Amino acid sequence: MLAKLVDGYYLYCHKLRTDLLATNGVSAWACSNRVPTEVLDWIRQGRPFSGYQIEEINSSLSLKIDNLPEVVLNTAEPGKVIPTILTELSLKEDKRVTDSKKEAILRAKEAKRKELFSKSTLKNVALKVAYLGWNYNGLARQINTDDTIEEILLRACERCCLIEKAKDYKITRCGRTDKGVSAFTQVISLYLRSKTSEEETDPAKEYDYVTMINNVLPAKIRVVAWSNVGLEFDSRFQVLYRSYKYYFPKCDLDIDLMRSATERFIGTHDFRGFCKADRTLEDPNFKRTISYLSVDLVSEDVNDNNLSIYSITVLGHAFLWHQIRNMVSVLFRIGLGLESPKVISGMLESGVKYNYDMASEIPLVLFDCEFENVDWNESKVDLSQLWFQSAVKTTLIKQLMSKELLTVKNVRVLCDTKKQSIMSRPFIS
Repeated sequence: MLAKLVDGYYLYCHKLRTDLLATNGVSAWACSNRVPTEVLDWIRQGRPFSGYQIEEINSSLSLKIDNLPEVVLNTAEPGKVIPTILTELSLKEDKRVTDSKKEAILRAKEAKRKELFSKSTLKNVALKVAYLGWNYNGLARQINTDDTIEEILLRACERCCLIEKAKDYKITRCGRTDKGVSAFTQVISLYLRSKTSEEETDPAKEYDYVTMINNVLPAKIRVVAWSNVGLEFDSRFQVLYRSYKYYFPKCDLDIDLMRSATERFIGTHDFRGFCKADRTLEDPNFKRTISYLSVDLVSEDVNDNNLSIYSITVLGHAFLWHQIRNMVSVLFRIGLGLESPKVISGMLESGVKYNYDMASEIPLVLFDCEFENVDWNESKVDLSQLWFQSAVKTTLIKQLMSKELLTVKNVRVLCDTKKQSIMSRPFIS
C-alpha cells in the first residue's frame, strides 16, 4: 500500500505541475520496484515527469491515478503536507491490516471455543482456594477494578478453557473477604467444563483442576482442592460454620484479661454495635451466634516474649460486615487496660457502636469452613518459593529490630492512630 501511495503521489504532483519532493525511503522503494535510475534522479531533483515518462512508469508498475486517496487529491498544499499524509496513511493502513488480522484470529478463536463448549459437559464444581489478600481489592468482583481474587480466578479458568467467558460469569462463595483480608479455606462453586459425561463421577477420570488453574494463577492465590458437588450445591448457604483467625504479637497486651473477656461474646447477641451497617438491606438482622472464641499462642519467642505471636479464633455460622475486626479492636483495648471487659456486655445490650478505631485487615484470615457430604480431591501445592521470600523478609526485619533504637515494645499506639509508629497501622487502621 505504501508503494501505491508514493506512486500516486508522483503522478499527482505531475498533474498539478508541481515539483516532486523526495521522501524518506524513496531509494528503497525505487530499488524494490526496479525504478530506472534516471527516474529516481528526477524524483530527487524535484523535476516534473514528461508524458512519456509517466506512461513508462504506468506500464512498468501498472499504476493508475485512482490509487491516489481522496485526502491527497483534496489537499490544498500538496508540496508541504503530502509526505506527512503519505506516512500517516501508510501507518493507518498497516494498523488496519494488523487489526483486521487480529479480529479475524479472535473471531476464529471464539468460534472454536463456542464449538468446544457446545460439545462439552458443564458440571458444578467447588474449588477450595487459599490466598494472601494483602495486595488485592477483596474477594468479590467489582466494577471499578479487576484486581480482585474472583476476577483473577475466573480469568485463569477462561485461559484454561474451563469456562467460556469470564465476564459476567456467575459463582457462589463461602465468605466474602474485604480488601487486604486473606483466606486459607475459601470455597467457591462454579460450572466448569468437564472431561467426562454427566453420569460419570470418578474423579480420576476428570481434569486435574488444581494443577491446570494453578499453572496460570499468581503465587499468592492457590487452588488446593476440588469437588463435583452437583446442581443444588451453594457454597454460601450450605456452609455449616466459618472460622476466622486474627494474628498479632503479644507486646504488652494482657493475654489473660483478653481471654476472660472473650466469654462475653459467646452465644447469640445483637452485634449492631460491632459492625458496619449494610444500607442495601431493607430489614437488616444484626443477631449472630458465636460458637467459640479463644486467644491462643501460635509461636513463642524465647528471647523476647513481646514478640511471641498469638491468634484470636472466632467460630460461627455467619458474620456481619467488619464484625470480627471491631470485636478484635475492643479486645485490644481491654488487653491494653484502656477498657474493662464489661464494655463488651454494654455494647451488646445497648447496640451502641463506640467510636473505636477498627482493627487492621492485614492479620485477618478466613481460616476454615465446613460443608456436609463434600468429598474433596486434594493435590499437593508447592509454596516453597513463597515461604522462602517471606521467611527472608521476616529475618531481615528481625535483624533490623535488633538495633537499639528500633523496637516494638510500646504497643499502646495500637489504639492511637495519631501516633506515627510501626505498630499503629498493622492493627488499628
